[in-house]
Amino acid sequence: MLPQTLGSSKATHTFPLILILFVAVATYARGFDAHFDELVPDNSEIRRAHATLMRAPEAELRNFVQLTESQRSWEHRVRVETRDEGDFLYVLFLNESFGRYPVWGAGSYVVRRPLGETEPDQVKIFLRSDPGYYLRIFPHANRSRMDLHIADVATSRSIPVPLSFEQVLREPLHRIMELTGRTVDWPVLFPLGGTQNYAAVETMVRRARAALSDLPDAEDGAMDEHGNLVFIESLVLQDQEPGFNCSGFAKWIVDGIIKPVNGRYLSIEQLKRKHPDHRGHRWGLQHDALRDPYFGLDWTRNLALAAHSLHVHGTEVPDHTIDPRAADVNSVPFSRYTRDVGFPVSELGRIMYLLAVSEPGHFYLGSLSRPFGEEPVLRQHTHVAVLFPYIDRNGIFRVVVMERNVESSLVSLRRRYENEFIHLVRVRADERYEPPHIGRAGE
Repeated sequence: MLPQTLGSSKATHTFPLILILFVAVATYARGFDAHFDELVPDNSEIRRAHATLMRAPEAELRNFVQLTESQRSWEHRVRVETRDEGDFLYVLFLNESFGRYPVWGAGSYVVRRPLGETEPDQVKIFLRSDPGYYLRIFPHANRSRMDLHIADVATSRSIPVPLSFEQVLREPLHRIMELTGRTVDWPVLFPLGGTQNYAAVETMVRRARAALSDLPDAEDGAMDEHGNLVFIESLVLQDQEPGFNCSGFAKWIVDGIIKPVNGRYLSIEQLKRKHPDHRGHRWGLQHDALRDPYFGLDWTRNLALAAHSLHVHGTEVPDHTIDPRAADVNSVPFSRYTRDVGFPVSELGRIMYLLAVSEPGHFYLGSLSRPFGEEPVLRQHTHVAVLFPYIDRNGIFRVVVMERNVESSLVSLRRRYENEFIHLVRVRADERYEPPHIGRAGE
């Protein structure tokens, strides 16, 4: 017989490890289920109770009187109503949220039935209290198919759902998630962690927003390390109507992190440093001196590196051995990154959401590029914006966009740069942020 120490020690050590992993996974799963239920309230009890309504005669649907019902297993109430929208009839199951029943409330179901048909042809399920985040599920033979939309962008289409459409209309949403978990990484979309992770971002937004009305505007304008408003190219003091351009404004935001820690602002010369060895190609580099097509890219990278160096090393002057691309956002689920160009602006809403949930507590400097100039036409980084994504205390996802001394929006960016690209770098938000005072040094 083999000694007990031979052949048995591996099993002795492996079993506790497997048990620990099993318990950890099970604990995480329970935690995620509770977290999801908190974010996306269930109304399957009411849907099952009114299952026949979805296939009722058209006259009954048109004459249905709206009602609000309570559930045994949930505190929130659910409103049931029908709508006639011309070519379609709708049955809506709307979750209560702060005394209201928004159509786009998290967990609300909108069942659609074509006019003249007896069967529904799709259901729209809202994932967040935001009209741009939803599932659309369709019957497919004796099973179903699902499309996932994030920030109004179709992220995945025709995902198989191993339930009949009748079951989809009756089952809790988390059951659908369980069955599609190998196709959709739901914890990425609904990560564990509270809204306190976004406190620093909200603090920065609140303080910067309050100071926007005092910010002047000027071409090529920025604040130097002494607090003087100067021209970026020449570093000469601005003498008439001094102010910021888009690059100077982004510096003003980051300076609000730097100054409270080390007592001074960033050097403009430091931010103007070019990185030809880390971006562009030979054909474009020959135009670097005259056209400076990568100015916005270099500027935002240098701002992010300064903030990162301060956070990690206690100085805003980064070690020159650090790769200037260290703070680049170059990988986001469902989106394709192009080197030194970034992501399509059309996908920015979805990208901001996925970044907010995967790395909460950051804001982003964006360098927008587009074909620019003549003989030759170059893709040139022509504009800089600052983006603050966060989830507020009510669980609502928000993106605050600030650019050139004003607050704008994702809609505005998409409209102006519809077919263009934005390169993003990440900066850790800081609750110590204080908007820099505008004026000449000593004033």
